[in-house]
Amino acid sequence: MFSVLATGIGQSMTFTLLAPLGREVGFAEIQVGLIISCSSLVFSLTSPIWGRKSDSWGRKPVLLLGMAGYTFGAALFAAVFTFGLKGLLSGMTLYLLVISARVLMASLMSAAPSAAAAYIADTTSAEQRVAGMGRLGAARTLGAILGPATCGILATIGLLTPLYIGVAIALTSTILLALVLQEPTPSAPRSTTRLKLKLLDKRYFPYILVGFLTFLAFSMTSQTIGFYIQDRFVLNGKDTAQAIGTGMMCAGSMSFFAQAFLAGRLKMKPIRLMAFGLPIMMLSYGLLLFANSIATLVFFLGFLGLGLGMVSPGFTAGASLAVGPDEQGAVGGLVSACPAAGFVLGPIVGTSLYQVDHTLPYICALMLMLPLTLYVWRFGRSERRRSL
Repeated sequence: MFSVLATGIGQSMTFTLLAPLGREVGFAEIQVGLIISCSSLVFSLTSPIWGRKSDSWGRKPVLLLGMAGYTFGAALFAAVFTFGLKGLLSGMTLYLLVISARVLMASLMSAAPSAAAAYIADTTSAEQRVAGMGRLGAARTLGAILGPATCGILATIGLLTPLYIGVAIALTSTILLALVLQEPTPSAPRSTTRLKLKLLDKRYFPYILVGFLTFLAFSMTSQTIGFYIQDRFVLNGKDTAQAIGTGMMCAGSMSFFAQAFLAGRLKMKPIRLMAFGLPIMMLSYGLLLFANSIATLVFFLGFLGLGLGMVSPGFTAGASLAVGPDEQGAVGGLVSACPAAGFVLGPIVGTSLYQVDHTLPYICALMLMLPLTLYVWRFGRSERRRSL
């Protein structure tokens, strides 16, 4: 859980700071979007591979590899931006090095969430799966709360200070994993072959589709919200980082509440979690356009976080419950790839739309949620009829 928390802190710090950092070194909005898209593409391609590896190698070795890779990649990413801010690197050289550092980090970091999801599946029963995946998501979301909160405080010292703090936390987590974590007893024999699941397998494809489209919409807005805040309220880089930090902390807090308490204590099935969460997200995207102050915008971001906190454990647990014990690592890799796959296209689409009109990313996200909500409602009715 702490390893997931550590990566959540580091990633949320990066997302919070990337918009103001990019402008400080002269990157255009679409260039900032491409940084996330390139690393997300690599993450989505490698996650299923690492998931299958965790079925054969074991959960702990793959978790360790992922966290060590993330620590090294995050340190390299921060170092490149340090040279950029000092004027030692600039232009296309700086840009290519930034992308290379993110891609390297993503290719190794993707091992960690795949193995973590499989670890939870190994250590929970079917009845506990939604709550277990909710706790896993809650750890990630707690990182999304602490990361922006830390950014808001440390950005007054320097824009890069939070990134180096994130590296130190990731390194601590890697050491703790090596010393403390025990390999779980597998509920089925470790596969000696590379079990590859088909993406369109009807057992879990609806959950994969929900995960991908949810994060496609979310990435369009999360990667432009920094520009939106800075342009709408006319803020400098540090004030923008503090405002984004507050907003993302509020969103993370509500998402944490949904994942840690609603997903477990209400004992809702995965379909019902998604059926409630998607309309909340759809409404939130529309409300963001009417925020007339930073406080109002922060409130609406919290509402968005609540919806996302319900959808995430829904599609994660649903996919896990749809397969057998010997397929948990493989399906965990596919599920982990969903958010990253959404972040491949989302930042490019979002930043491109933002350059045309500042409201378009949010309108597009709202329109994407509408058919997805109807699809989940229909799928839920089919599942209930099948169970009768």
